[in-house]
Amino acid sequence: QRSQLEKRAWIKLALSCTAEAAQQPANHSSSETRHFNVGKAMLAVIPATLDLSHSRQTVSDIQTLSAALEHSPHVFRLNLSGCALDARHFQALGAGLGHVKMLNIFGNVGLHEEGLSSLASAVKFCQVSSQLEMLDIQCCGLTEHDSSSIVQVMHVFPKLRDLKLDGNTLRARGVDQLAGYLISSTIEEIYLEDNNLDCEAGSVLGNLIFKKYNLTYLDVSDNPLLNSSVSDMLEGVKHSDSLEKLFLNNT
Repeated sequence: QRSQLEKRAWIKLALSCTAEAAQQPANHSSSETRHFNVGKAMLAVIPATLDLSHSRQTVSDIQTLSAALEHSPHVFRLNLSGCALDARHFQALGAGLGHVKMLNIFGNVGLHEEGLSSLASAVKFCQVSSQLEMLDIQCCGLTEHDSSSIVQVMHVFPKLRDLKLDGNTLRARGVDQLAGYLISSTIEEIYLEDNNLDCEAGSVLGNLIFKKYNLTYLDVSDNPLLNSSVSDMLEGVKHSDSLEKLFLNNT
């Protein structure tokens, strides 16, 4: 078990490396990655990115990370995918997201039920002025019952442009509950691949395409949509001035 001082030490090291990378000359390769051993996990630091994916984090770890992030304007991308985080972790993380522009929490099934609402509540309570533009919550076990929590998250991240929801089970009902907020939001790219969207989702998606003036990208691949659903979406495309890419693979 790492002591609190050790936890703070490796987080400080990671953040100092991202700060150093951010100050490199323009001709410095942005893809250069530096690796550090953190217990049994590997920490990867590339310019402006903190990658803690697939490492087991305690609530105390996340509290330490959040406190450090509050004072580090250099971390724009934070990857916590596959870290087995739950509502307690997300409650602790909220205050540290002020500078983060891309948050990847892919594969954390603890988002289901209370995880997302805890994250939204923490950001709101801490009065974080969020700069978040991309949120990756793919494969997090989300269902139509989590739609209200997703809306809460969209409210506290008002600059969000890219929302990745692939690999959940939102179904038509869940997308219908999201659509009302999505239409008027800043979100431009929506990923809904493999969400068990059936024929009932067609009219909802068609209406979303038609009414959302800034929608540029929509992926609804790998869903059991019928021809009638596809027709509804294509009807929306006819009246859209913004949509650039629509993916319907394996529907």
